Amino acid sequence: MPMKYDVVVIGGGSAGYVAGSVLARNGKKVLVVEKDRFGGVCVRSGCAPSIFLYDASFFLTRFTELGNYKGISIDVKAKDPFKKRDEVVDYLSTAGGKLVEDAGADVIKGEARISGNSSLLIDGKEVEFDRVVIATGSSPSLPCIKGVEQGITEDEAVNLSFTPTDMVVIGGGFAGVEIAQFYARLGSTVSLITRGRILKCLSEDARNAILTSLEWDGVKVIENCEPREQDGKVVKATCGELKGEVTVYATGRKPNFPVGLNLLDVNYNSRGIVTDQSMRTSNPKVWAAGDVVDKERKVAHSAMMEGFISSLNILGRELRIDRLPVPHVIYTDPQVAVVGDVNLATSFRRFPMNASTRAIIYGLTEGYTKLGIDRENRVVYGEVVSNNAEEIVNLLVLAIKLRMKVEELALLPLVHPSVSEVISNAARAFLNLDVDVYREKR
Repeated sequence: MPMKYDVVVIGGGSAGYVAGSVLARNGKKVLVVEKDRFGGVCVRSGCAPSIFLYDASFFLTRFTELGNYKGISIDVKAKDPFKKRDEVVDYLSTAGGKLVEDAGADVIKGEARISGNSSLLIDGKEVEFDRVVIATGSSPSLPCIKGVEQGITEDEAVNLSFTPTDMVVIGGGFAGVEIAQFYARLGSTVSLITRGRILKCLSEDARNAILTSLEWDGVKVIENCEPREQDGKVVKATCGELKGEVTVYATGRKPNFPVGLNLLDVNYNSRGIVTDQSMRTSNPKVWAAGDVVDKERKVAHSAMMEGFISSLNILGRELRIDRLPVPHVIYTDPQVAVVGDVNLATSFRRFPMNASTRAIIYGLTEGYTKLGIDRENRVVYGEVVSNNAEEIVNLLVLAIKLRMKVEELALLPLVHPSVSEVISNAARAFLNLDVDVYREKR
C-alpha cells in the first residue's frame, strides 16, 4: 500500500521547511522530502557559508583599523575560518530538519520523482498526496565553453576548505562580487571578469562604492570581458588570458525541476514554475515556492514568505504575496541593500553615513541611505550602502509594505544615536528637516 499524505513538500530549503512546518503544526499529515541536506541553497551554499566568510574577512581586515580608531590595539590573525564555517552550516542544516520533525511532519531523505497527478516515487516507494508544494530550489548555471568542468561553481566556491593563491571569478553579479572580495581579503590574488558591467542592476552611486572597495582590496575588475575557454589554470577570454589556481563560475542560476514535472500539468519555463500571487500553479493541487518559481528577486527571505503564503492558503486562507517590499542585500564591504521599485519614484533624497552620530562613534562612515517617493509622497524605494545595510533596510521594508508617507517616516522617534536613524534622516531631507547635514551653499 502506498503512503498517503494530505500534503507532500518537495524540498527542505528556505521555502520547504517553512511550508512543511506550518502545515504540520496546523494538523495536516505532511511529508517533507529532501534529497540532500536540509537548508537548501541558503544554508548549504548561499547565505550561511558566504556570509560567514564575509564576516571572517571583515574581521581580518577591519578590526585593527577599528581598534586604532577606538584607541586600542587589536592584532588579528586567521586560523581556520573554513572549519568553523562548516560547523555553523552543519548546525543550521541539522536544526532545519529537526524543526520540521518537531512540527509534526514526516521527513524522508531521497529524490522525489513525480509519477502521476497525485503520486510520486521516492527511491521506488510510492507516495500519494492530495496537494503538493514544489520547493526544489535552484542550482548554478554554467556557460557553454570548452573546459568549464575544470572550474568550480559559486556553490562550491563558498565551501572551499582553503584560500587559493590566485583566483579567477567569472560573473559580476551578487555572488561573483561577494566571492571576489572575501577571498581577496583572505589572501587570494583575485581577477573578476564580467561580460557587461558588474552589479549592473544597481545605481551608479552604489556600483562606484563597491568598485572603489574592490580596488582597495586588490581585486582586478575587468568589465566587458567574456570567457572563451578554460585550459587548466588558464582562462582564455576576450580580454586576454587570466591565471588562477581556482576558477569560479558565478554565472547565474537555473530552477531545479523535479523529475516528472510534466505529469502535473503545470505551466513552467526556463525561469521556473509559473504561479499566481497565492503561489498556486495552473494545477489547483500544486503549489510552488522559492527559487523554483518564475519570479524576480530569488532570495531566501522571499522563499520563506512564499512558504508561509502557500501553506496558509492550503489551510484555507486567501493571501497574496506582495513583492514590492522584498529587499536585496549584497554582502560586500560596505554592504548594499535595495528595496522597492526605483521606477515608481519621482523624487529622491539621500543622507550620508558620515553625518550619522552613531556611525561616527562606531568608526564606519562609508556609504549613504537614499529614499525615493512617488507623487503621493509615499515611500516606494530605498537604497542603503553601509556596513549595517542588512539591518537598516528592514525599516524600509516596513515603510514600503505599509505605503508610508514620507512625513510619517521622517517624524518617527527612532533611537538617537543609532545607525538605523539614517532612514528618518533621509526622509527629513524631503521636508527640509535634515538638520544633521550642512546646507548646500547657494
